[in-house]
Amino acid sequence: MKRSLLLLAFLFATTTLSAQTSIARIINDTDQVDYIWAKGYGETIEQADKDAMNQLLRNGSLVFVSSNSTITQDSENYKHELTSLSNVYLENVGREVLPDERGAKCVLRYMTREAWESHDKMLKSKIEDYISSGKYTSAIDDKLRYFTWAYILVQSYLNDKEPIEIGDVPAKSFLYEAIGEVLDNIEINVIGVEHNKEDRNYPYKVYLDFLYNQEPIGYMQFAYFDGNSYVYDESIKDGRGVILMKSNPDEVIINIDYIFADLARSHDTTVSLLMNNPQFVPTFAEAQKRISVGVKPQKSIDTTSPKVESMVNNHMESIEENYVEVKDKVSNTKSFETIMVDIVGAIQNATSADIQHHFTDTAWKHYKKIVAEGTPKLARTPEYKYIKHDTITICHSLPLKLRFSGNKSFVEDVVFRVNNRTMKVESVAYKLSKKTEEKIMAMSWDDSARLTLLTFLEDYRTAYCLRDIEYIDKVFSDDAYIITGRVLKRSNKKFGDTPYHADLNNENDVIYTRKTKDQYINDLNKSFISKEFVNIRFEECNAAKGYSGKEGIYAVQVRQLYYSNNYSDEGILTLAIDMRESTNPLVRVRVWQDERDVTYDAEKMIEITVAVSNSLN
Repeated sequence: MKRSLLLLAFLFATTTLSAQTSIARIINDTDQVDYIWAKGYGETIEQADKDAMNQLLRNGSLVFVSSNSTITQDSENYKHELTSLSNVYLENVGREVLPDERGAKCVLRYMTREAWESHDKMLKSKIEDYISSGKYTSAIDDKLRYFTWAYILVQSYLNDKEPIEIGDVPAKSFLYEAIGEVLDNIEINVIGVEHNKEDRNYPYKVYLDFLYNQEPIGYMQFAYFDGNSYVYDESIKDGRGVILMKSNPDEVIINIDYIFADLARSHDTTVSLLMNNPQFVPTFAEAQKRISVGVKPQKSIDTTSPKVESMVNNHMESIEENYVEVKDKVSNTKSFETIMVDIVGAIQNATSADIQHHFTDTAWKHYKKIVAEGTPKLARTPEYKYIKHDTITICHSLPLKLRFSGNKSFVEDVVFRVNNRTMKVESVAYKLSKKTEEKIMAMSWDDSARLTLLTFLEDYRTAYCLRDIEYIDKVFSDDAYIITGRVLKRSNKKFGDTPYHADLNNENDVIYTRKTKDQYINDLNKSFISKEFVNIRFEECNAAKGYSGKEGIYAVQVRQLYYSNNYSDEGILTLAIDMRESTNPLVRVRVWQDERDVTYDAEKMIEITVAVSNSLN
């Protein structure tokens, strides 16, 4: 989405009058042919400025509101709408402090009619983009977010001469109905309750399935009532959630987050500002789910517990079976099961039992960081699958609920990779989402190639989540192209130039600021130091591998969602990875875009970025 045009009301960096333009000329433009302006009055400059912004928004809106509008200048509804908008204002708004009038401070706020009209078109375009994205995305959390943000923005769009409609339906009505329908089709089921008498604070753990139209929901945030108060910043993964309760519940109250305020703060300033006024935030009864528990509490689960019957479990198992049967599965799993039982026991009992001997030093360091920062609890009865890959056996997977500083909660599947000779865990990683994993395993490659890319992406994602700067430094080649981007005008500069301009398609051109590896690592390390936690997830994966002279070169493009305690964003991450030395994979190219370019896929990364520009062929 294009960057917001609305900013906080009291930022005083404003456009000044040119030398040829006088204040008198603006004030004399009473017909608002060239300028939209207003004076404001108050006991202080700040109060006068706020009043001027209120009046400017009224005057500007009147230019576009037709005589047929239900919002008229004299109506209370109109006044209420515009007063609510006084907390924000446009770029390119001029500000001049005038001599006192009426015994009060006086401020002039103004902007050109052209600038106002430009904003109006940009706002309409943004709303329509959100609506389009919401209609076509398959991710339920994205659908809710796009529709809700569009609904919030459409209430600040007052141009009645060019209404936004979906078919013959006003956008506001369409969006309200669409959001309610999505929320209504979300189903949450309690599939089990665990009772742990030793936990005095939260002795009951409730396991939940989250589905939409009978399919597991990939990701969603929610709040719930724990018997005493609401707990916020909970999340699910691949349809699975777990909550902690103070008492044995007869019902569970879940509030689905369809606002995404944290993401709005970094991704869309306009939406975030409007969220501060409750008038703009829609409410839906369908967002609150009251779920009857209907199952008796059981003792603490362990790896020998019977399989929990659940639609999510059944669906995930059917997906896994689509490709697990073609892998080199392990027939004798006893030794691996012993390791996993010990690890689960240590997590459940929170004892000082020595399990370090099961790990290499590096793997133990990663495991301890997960345990120390995430205070893990089992999120479901583990159902392990053991897959042989080169010299290791991959254990899929241990489902954990991790809660970080600031009470942010994530559900993660932790993968353990055991060396077949030493029988020690040599690496620990967060598993990818089912959708991403399924996409990679559906590629028409041999098993080794698919598992190689899958394992690398797990390690790459985990390194950022655990803020492992040493791994990231090691995995990027010294001459790596590390690029961040934003949409700009067309340019003919070539890939090796700095900044880098790429004609990624015929309509949208992107300017990239290129960083050296040292710059990127230094900046990343500073960012990690300021964060209490980092969580990233990958969706919408597109992958390719090189052949012939490019054998061992992989490219992958994913939609990356980044969460931390002080920053959140989403964008398109494209990686070109040299895996010709299987024990030493190297990231040759990292491109981050704030928007998806549908013509810039992983295959082109192989053909253009890797083969030509980085001289790897």
